Amino acid sequence: MHVIFFMLINLSIKAQNYYNVNNQPITQQEFDSLKLFKYHQIVKNDSLQAYKLIDACYSREIGSLGDPKNLLRELNEKLNLKLDDSKPLIIYYYPGKDLCNSSDTATRQSKIKWYKQLGKKIKRVADVNTIMLYKNSEGIKTLEDFNWKKDPNGLIENLFFNYHYDCGSYVIINNDKYGAYFGEYVQAQVVESLIEILKK
Repeated sequence: MHVIFFMLINLSIKAQNYYNVNNQPITQQEFDSLKLFKYHQIVKNDSLQAYKLIDACYSREIGSLGDPKNLLRELNEKLNLKLDDSKPLIIYYYPGKDLCNSSDTATRQSKIKWYKQLGKKIKRVADVNTIMLYKNSEGIKTLEDFNWKKDPNGLIENLFFNYHYDCGSYVIINNDKYGAYFGEYVQAQVVESLIEILKK
């Protein structure tokens, strides 16, 4: 009896789960068929052995957090920060090394310049809090140049980035609203996202 029970647990742990763009469970056969479409991207949750299709043309989620002060308080405590809860918060999230964020020809210097330019563009729109968090720091070229911190107990990953989105992602929080943006992004997109969330 114990052996059968152990085998069932073992099988359930090794089982892989598949989801469509609407986050509905599908079979592996359906998943393999759908992933052939060019407008689908695949993201993965390693700990759950889950794979999900996302729409490459619509890789964002807008929602409400309830009371964001709880999140800010937790980030302040766990990361020894002093985030101002009256300002919008931008979190840049690095999921770990992947083909997208490790295959470009950008140098450390060009990455530093890119983030500084982005910071100036954002400042023209609003005075914001900014945090740079990672799940795994391997491959971050600017690790020693900016105040990158480890996502405390997977807090931001579990709230917004349950899957590994290639390159990196970001989330903007303003009052009780948030906008999470998944995968590779450009400076203009971050600025436009901030403008959009400030209107909500």
